[in-house]
Amino acid sequence: MAIDTTPTQATTTSDNTTSTVTATANPPPATRPSPPAPATSSLSPAPLAAAEPWLSETTITIPTYDYEAAFLPTAPDDAVYPYPRLDPALVGPPTPRTYRAIVLQNGFVAVTILPELGGRVYRWVDKATGENLLYENPVVKPTGWGYRGWWLAAGGIEWAFPASEHGLNEYRPWTATTGTTPYGLSVTVSDVDSRTGMEVGATISLDAGHTWITMQPYARNGTAEPHPYQLWLNAMLALSGNTMSGQTRFIIPAAEVVVHSTGDGGAPGSGATMGWPSHNGRDMSLYGNWTGYLGFFAPNVAHGFTGVYDLAADQGVVRVFNPGWPAGTKIFGPATLPPSLWTDDGSSYVELWSGATNSFWADATLGPGETFSWTEQWYPVSGLGGLSTANRVAALRLAEAGGVVEGTVAVPAAFSGRAQLLVGEQVAGEWPLTIVPGQVFRATWSRPAGSGGAAVWQLVNSDGTIVAETRQ
Repeated sequence: MAIDTTPTQATTTSDNTTSTVTATANPPPATRPSPPAPATSSLSPAPLAAAEPWLSETTITIPTYDYEAAFLPTAPDDAVYPYPRLDPALVGPPTPRTYRAIVLQNGFVAVTILPELGGRVYRWVDKATGENLLYENPVVKPTGWGYRGWWLAAGGIEWAFPASEHGLNEYRPWTATTGTTPYGLSVTVSDVDSRTGMEVGATISLDAGHTWITMQPYARNGTAEPHPYQLWLNAMLALSGNTMSGQTRFIIPAAEVVVHSTGDGGAPGSGATMGWPSHNGRDMSLYGNWTGYLGFFAPNVAHGFTGVYDLAADQGVVRVFNPGWPAGTKIFGPATLPPSLWTDDGSSYVELWSGATNSFWADATLGPGETFSWTEQWYPVSGLGGLSTANRVAALRLAEAGGVVEGTVAVPAAFSGRAQLLVGEQVAGEWPLTIVPGQVFRATWSRPAGSGGAAVWQLVNSDGTIVAETRQ
């Protein structure tokens, strides 16, 4: 599959569709003198090789609380009807429960899907590091959150539909089928919502040459009536040994966000805007700076990417998509909330959401016979020392300390071209670069005494197109 630099556009059609992407060229810099100061570079060894994706089946046994014993039937005047409420006092103790597991993998990542637990992506292992990037709750335990008043914080990537928060049907078995898409070998999970009669699903694909997972959530209205709905995917991330450190950074290219809920006394209240990444002099992009739980929306992210990077683990994830589509991005971190609310072992997570609407407060509507879907990719990065920007070609970091400028590069697919560092619009360093997934390219440049000018870190392909760039 060719590397694309422009993400895909969401579509509303009578059929579930996929979108195509094209390349956008930027002119190379006009000046390219010899580097004016010492520059060094290194490229780490390639730990992995591309391989055609393959499927297998297994089972996973997870201690599971007997939440079904606590179901309370609802009446038609209940907002969650016909889904059950829950009486926490009636929940039975955990016992081992075995779930069917579908494993989709290639040479770079392995993805485990649990159809019987809401069709969730339960594990996402980066083979370069051996780490599971998703929170894996060691027990399936109901919490007091969610639209129903309860929710299974089992971990992984869940599909939330047709209501806000965590949806209504994430706890029950979904159908799973296998096939192929333009993005590779695939697993599609789906369910029919008991409230609206609409179908909800997601197709998860892997190809041979990319580290990314392609995810295509969809909603299909096969009924004769229009229905309002919410559709979100929620990735529960745990990048430091099934938890998240205070050194986690949220990388969101936005000037402000909208608070959904908070227990952080320095953050504004629900519905208010908050400066990003800094609010009242506090860097809110650093998780360790939060003083309480916080959830917020970043509507219509302009640059088509978001990321989460845990500096303690030197591991992160990148989400890439068409600018403005999907409409919603949400972050949530429990921060100081006690983990006993959702687990029994002290493990923790943060959430990165992607949605069809820009917040939980605004529904979309799907007419009879219509399908809404979108396409986005998620890929792992590690060894970068942080993250500045990303797209479908590369993830970049640019930093300066003590007069030394450092740039790093990682890629989701093989790339050949050059990396270059500009300082004050002059080329300070230039390196031919052939790099594959799992490798990290690192270059440093020392400023001469008294020199100034902002640094620009670029990746340029063989025809001179700037395919990725970040600036100080």
